[in-house]
Amino acid sequence: MLRYVTKELAQKIVCRTMEIIDCNINVMNEKGVIIGSGDKKRMNQIHEGALRVLKSGSSYEITQQQADSLRGAKPGMNFPIFFNGEIVGVVGLTGLPEQIRNYGELVRMAAEMIFQEMILIEEIQWDERLKEEVVHQLLQQEDSFDSLFFDRANRFDINLYLPRVALIVTADNRHEVMKLVKKYIANNDLYAMLPDGVVLLKSLEAGSASSYAEQLGKQLRASGFPYKLSAGSVQPDFKGLRVSYQQAKDTLAVGSKLHPEAVFYCYSDYQIPVLLRQSAGFQENHDLLYHYEKLKEYDKKKELIETLTVYIEENGEGSTAAKKLFIHRNTLSYRLDRIQSITGKDPRKVKDLLELYVALLLSKIS
Repeated sequence: MLRYVTKELAQKIVCRTMEIIDCNINVMNEKGVIIGSGDKKRMNQIHEGALRVLKSGSSYEITQQQADSLRGAKPGMNFPIFFNGEIVGVVGLTGLPEQIRNYGELVRMAAEMIFQEMILIEEIQWDERLKEEVVHQLLQQEDSFDSLFFDRANRFDINLYLPRVALIVTADNRHEVMKLVKKYIANNDLYAMLPDGVVLLKSLEAGSASSYAEQLGKQLRASGFPYKLSAGSVQPDFKGLRVSYQQAKDTLAVGSKLHPEAVFYCYSDYQIPVLLRQSAGFQENHDLLYHYEKLKEYDKKKELIETLTVYIEENGEGSTAAKKLFIHRNTLSYRLDRIQSITGKDPRKVKDLLELYVALLLSKIS
């Protein structure tokens, strides 16, 4: 946290004050070194007048005669910059004291206000970083949480025992998306920017995750951001947020492959493919993939794969599947027979259809 005037802050003080006062402004750090000035040639010089201000704690005028004997000084006035009763730097005005004396106190007050403003901004940014660290721990820590975690949560009045759901927003410009997300958060929402996107732990005190996602999606579309949005499952308290976050990640991964045209994916709609993705080594199960590979080998026109896909989407309803495929019911029956003869699995039987469905999913998400 800022304790003394930095070069960046010093130059900001110089630029702001010189816009309204027609004289050169110098800002010196706690060692009396000029770190901000309207006269670039004076940068990094020791200012003797500033050293006297730092020693005495009060303003110091330099006449033309005195300037000739002081190192790095010109005629002018120098004032201490105070923060919380401590001198953090010195601001100086170049010119004859009798001509600039009326402006000196105003410049000092402006310098202190700018310093306080920067302190406030840095404190806010520091709090943001600490709050994001709490979110990082919620999303990634598998072990029990230590006392420091709970101390930070208490410091920011984070109620850890509210129901929340993890949402992930991916876009090319994460920083711009983060700004947008911040505009549409409630008091108990938590957020962080991670490599895989902006993560929001949405409190469900009012409304639902889907309605919020719809609202956020509208704002993202209106802003012209190409984006993808995914949601995990609702968790009753902080202990399950890592699970919800992992679900949102996996849902985004499988949803983007199964339905690339969509922009919002909800875990409740993708539980089976997510389960397949999360099962260690399951994607290498060649016994299941074998059914799909055989079907693909014989189905050069891909009409059997399309038929099976639609048949599954229509929950095994032959009439609706035939209508959707624009084929006769007898043609559908013939194709289902072909699928059975090729794979050894009868799509009309629930267990066989499930295995064919899993084979299709594995082929797409692996």
